[in-house]
Amino acid sequence: MDFEQYKQQLLTFNEGRFESIQASYDAICQAQDKLIEALVEQGASIKGWKVVEDDGLFIISPIFDFQIFASHGAKLPETELMGMEVEICYQSYVPTNPMGIEPLLDKAEPLVAAEIMRPKINSDSYQSCDFYYNYGIVVSHIPLAGDQFFLESGSGEVFEYSTEGAEFFEAKLAILRKGIEECMRRGYGQEEYFFMTGSLNGLISLDDASGVNRLVHQANTMFEFTIEN
Repeated sequence: MDFEQYKQQLLTFNEGRFESIQASYDAICQAQDKLIEALVEQGASIKGWKVVEDDGLFIISPIFDFQIFASHGAKLPETELMGMEVEICYQSYVPTNPMGIEPLLDKAEPLVAAEIMRPKINSDSYQSCDFYYNYGIVVSHIPLAGDQFFLESGSGEVFEYSTEGAEFFEAKLAILRKGIEECMRRGYGQEEYFFMTGSLNGLISLDDASGVNRLVHQANTMFEFTIEN
């Protein structure tokens, strides 16, 4: 499967009528699972999850294999995008036994990811069934080893980030735990996934992101990709 096939599936799935699930977390999960099943039948495979809190509602949305881009050298089409968000990301196995979660959290290493955002595909669908406007992600090839890093954006603007504070990674690991637990509950265990844990500083607009974007940490280029016309 590629993004165009995926886009067509989201446009036509259930005719986009998801209004009834806005008040029900279980209904959101059921609608997602049904759509995931349809995409998997067409050849897609889940490689990661976006984990978010939305107005007090916890939602976990899938990222598929065709949405994972190389950490260096990826070229993405500006016409399909609306910007990006920088996030802390973890790669973790999902066990079948809850007793296996704690050891995974103890050894989890923080990566940095850029979530590449797109406009909503189906204006009639509830946002969690549009998989949170995710065009794809770029993930750093090595873990963070310090508190400071920055993004040199395509416009030349530099965005600085900090992970200082004892509670920063505690909060991120709590989100990772919840993501793992939800994967177990919904039957997505015995696989390894990326877990994105939420935006650090909000959306970087396409005006700022167009061009070459480079994430730098301790003189290392953690990832680099281009948004081009």
